[in-house]
Order: sequence, then C-alpha cells, then structure tokens
Amino acid sequence: MTDLLKFESDLMTIQVIENSRNYSQLVSARGREAERKKYISKIGYLYPERSDMLSNAQDFKSLLSALDATPYEAMLRQVSSGDDGRNEAEIQGTTIGKLFL
Repeated sequence: MTDLLKFESDLMTIQVIENSRNYSQLVSARGREAERKKYISKIGYLYPERSDMLSNAQDFKSLLSALDATPYEAMLRQVSSGDDGRNEAEIQGTTIGKLFL
C-alpha cells in the first residue's frame, strides 16, 4: 500500500509541475516556484532529493532532467512534447471530433 501511495504522490507532483508551467498568473519564476512548493507532496519517491529540481523546472526538458534516472523519466519520454500547443492525439490526427465525422 505504501508503494502505491508514493507512486500516486509522485504522479501528482509531476502533474502540478507540468500544469503550472504555462499558468498565466504565475508569470515570475519566483512566484511559480513558491506556489509549486505549496502543492508538491512531501511523500513519495521523488521527495526530498528531487523536489527543488522539480519546483525549478521551467519547460518539459527541465522536467525530464529533474526526473533523470527515475522510472518516471521513461514514462514522460513517451509523451509527445509538441511545442505548438497540440496534444499527442491532435498531432496524430485522431481527435474525438474526427472519429465521429
């Protein structure tokens, strides 16, 4: 059970970092870092060694480097990091709208 909680906590931390990357009200890096630290979990496999690197991640590449040599890095490398704002389904052209048209 402990492993599951740590895994879920790590995924939540990664999600907070990624979702806060382009949040318009967190324009300054200092404000973004302080706000992230409030929500980064204090349990999990990434805490405490990687929490500072994660809170300083500014883009997808720095997020990957903060997760270097962890199983999460391999998972995120499989995710498309399209810089044009499209997600992986849109890049491949398989969105829900196209499936029903």
